[in-house]
Amino acid sequence: MSDNQLALALLASVMDAHPQTIVGALELTTPDDVRLLDAPTADVLGVALSLAKEGKAPAPILLNAELVRLGMYDGHQGHLRKLRVIDATTTWCPGERLPEFAAAALAEVLRARMIAAGEAIVERARSGAEEDAWQTLVREGAAVRSLWTRLCAVREEVGA
Repeated sequence: MSDNQLALALLASVMDAHPQTIVGALELTTPDDVRLLDAPTADVLGVALSLAKEGKAPAPILLNAELVRLGMYDGHQGHLRKLRVIDATTTWCPGERLPEFAAAALAEVLRARMIAAGEAIVERARSGAEEDAWQTLVREGAAVRSLWTRLCAVREEVGA
């Protein structure tokens, strides 16, 4: 499954989930995390999370209405967001499986972040001062560790 398909499955599941479930899942696998997989989907997830925090289920029609109200379909990025909403609406992923989709998405984010961290560390080690290389290692390691901790928490909720 590609990163885009995984983000889309997460969004489709959000559209079918209870607001409390959405808040719990998207506080551990955040829209900002999903941005690394697919930015337009991450934007839509942010709006869905806002609705869920208000106790509103982001069913496709309500989510669409909120995105229109916020002007989030304007321009090229808006068109991409609209396509993600259409694709998620026509993809069935049950809301009760949201924690599993959130865990899978966060695992992909972790892998991508590990690769980026490794590349940054290698680049600094090859061409930077030792202090810069060390600080990069510490900073990137902390970021990856934070993702790992959240992934473990999400997987614990899922029972994986």
